[in-house]
Amino acid sequence: MSLPPKPRAYGTRPTRKGKVRKEFWLDPKSLRRAQTLLGTETERETVEVALDLVAFRNELVAGARALAGLRLRRPA
Repeated sequence: MSLPPKPRAYGTRPTRKGKVRKEFWLDPKSLRRAQTLLGTETERETVEVALDLVAFRNELVAGARALAGLRLRRPA
């Protein structure tokens, strides 16, 4: 399942502010697959979105664990 590309706000451009430069080897097939699935335009954007998704997944797991301990009642 492929997602459509995300719209970019008019006049916004990627910035280097607050970022660090890294160099590493990636499997090009995996990178292309992730780029297609995420609907990102560039390889850098693909990596950034993937990293954001890992952090978001962690937040979802923490929230699910917090909810698991709640006792729910029907509304009156």
